[in-house]
Amino acid sequence: MTRGLFPRCLLAPTRLLPAVLAASGLLAAIASLPARALDCGANNGFVCTGAASQYAGGFSPGVGHGGFGGGDCAATRTPVVFVPGNGDSAISFDMPPGAVAGYTAPTLSPYDELKARGYNDCELFGITYLDADERQAPQYNYHEPARYQVLKTFIDKVKAYTGRSQVDIVAHSMGSSLALATMRYYGNQGSVRRFVNIGGGLRGLNTCYGSGYQSPYAPTCNAEAYVWPYDFYTFGFYPSTGAPYYGYNRWTGSGSDSLRALPSMFPSVAFYTITAGRYDQVHCFTTSYAAGCGDGALFNAAGNVKAQVDIGFGSSAYAYDWDWADGSPYNAGGGDTSNGVGHFRSKNNAGRIVYNMLSTTCTSGCANGYAGVNGPAANR
Repeated sequence: MTRGLFPRCLLAPTRLLPAVLAASGLLAAIASLPARALDCGANNGFVCTGAASQYAGGFSPGVGHGGFGGGDCAATRTPVVFVPGNGDSAISFDMPPGAVAGYTAPTLSPYDELKARGYNDCELFGITYLDADERQAPQYNYHEPARYQVLKTFIDKVKAYTGRSQVDIVAHSMGSSLALATMRYYGNQGSVRRFVNIGGGLRGLNTCYGSGYQSPYAPTCNAEAYVWPYDFYTFGFYPSTGAPYYGYNRWTGSGSDSLRALPSMFPSVAFYTITAGRYDQVHCFTTSYAAGCGDGALFNAAGNVKAQVDIGFGSSAYAYDWDWADGSPYNAGGGDTSNGVGHFRSKNNAGRIVYNMLSTTCTSGCANGYAGVNGPAANR
């Protein structure tokens, strides 16, 4: 890997090194080498199973259960913090894209897409906030302050390591709601420049209607404050009833303090969404609780909600696994299982869109380079 060619202590003060390398022809040779600071390893089509911790360059966040980032380099761009979903780990942002019928599959994972477009190892970081046992039993995971502390600390460590005052957040599924709740809990939105939400359960999960608002078998689907410590900041994904009693969940509701409305609370942050809409098998059924499920990942309209892009494709989700009985973080069916784009491929296949959202001022053109080539895309 290129990060290991020269000691970090030489790269920072030695400003003439690039010119020396270019003159000797070594710069071109180095540029041609594969530069990978993250390796997915084996995968099951949904998540990566490589080494849990892939930190480098002395970066050591001291929190979480693995992740990646750091190297022999300096950050010149706003660093990106990747936050994975429930049952997943940070390294899955290197998951290879899947085939999409009638289109050319993307060749690069979201991580590799950013690397190919100029981001270096000191600008790309990821944190796994669930331990191995928690990842194996995703139906028991929910939002709570202890997890907000992990993400807040990680962001602070990235800022200190890179010397940058802000980060961009790219979050998938439960990682999106976790990051939003962290910003609300700590009020650290000043540390965030742009926020890319991929398939987050902002309006709750319609799949959770099947398990109920208070289930000992699927606490991830519980409503607000139905597990200790019984406060506003402890919640699951049960869609709010709107009333302050059974099934109450302000986070998944439609009020001013809900997840979908948080962009209005944080006007300095630019927000974006990538969704698979009704092809997302975590959000949707075809026969049960289907009403509105395709909107589950969407923010309310606001001046700082720059773009929300639907790349869902293939088959709609089937009504299987509604009670999480098999402990799976995803339901059967959906675009991911039919050469289309569902909950996971809306992350794995969307590297080009993520890049556009982080590196341009796109609103209507965030899917440029993807739409019509790698799959369909429509603004929501």
